[in-house]
Amino acid sequence: MNWRILPILLLGLLLSGCATQADPSYEYLLMDNPSYQVKSEQTRVASVQLMPIVVANYLTGNEIVLVTNTGDVHRSQSNLWAEPLSPQLTRLTQQRLEKTLPNLTWFARQRLPSYAIAQLNIEVDSFFADLKGIVHISGRWQLISAEGDLVFSKAFYVEDKLKSDGYSVMTQTLATNWFDKVVNPMAHDIARVFSQ
Repeated sequence: MNWRILPILLLGLLLSGCATQADPSYEYLLMDNPSYQVKSEQTRVASVQLMPIVVANYLTGNEIVLVTNTGDVHRSQSNLWAEPLSPQLTRLTQQRLEKTLPNLTWFARQRLPSYAIAQLNIEVDSFFADLKGIVHISGRWQLISAEGDLVFSKAFYVEDKLKSDGYSVMTQTLATNWFDKVVNPMAHDIARVFSQ
């Protein structure tokens, strides 16, 4: 083979690889239902720091994941979170808690007051759909007093069936279940703590 032709062939292969069209990608955000009427709960006036929500390592990327019942993780390359899950969940959870518990001042990433305040920690172990069309959300939350004592701790596990196929339906179902079956019951328990 003529060695002068080899670089030309390699350049041709490289250029043909660049000419192939990439699959389009779609990005999704979790959204709270703006028409949902949040029922506020009465508490005494207090301050709480919402710590950044910690998600399991397999959920930290921007890929939306599907998980089989045997634990195989399928990461979508074209259906992505518009921003990582942890900051989305933290921001949306704070917004819902501010509406539900208006007498509590919520701090997250802002400058904290000079005095000690209570702390809410949330960990998410699962936040996905499986191949059978069931969404799974699980984890735990803890409320720590300003003195550093564990005041309340609770695990959550939610399953719900998708009404139809598609990533858009999946992300909305995950969001609805996060608010209705995780955050709202959490807010109710926190209200009981701060009404004593």
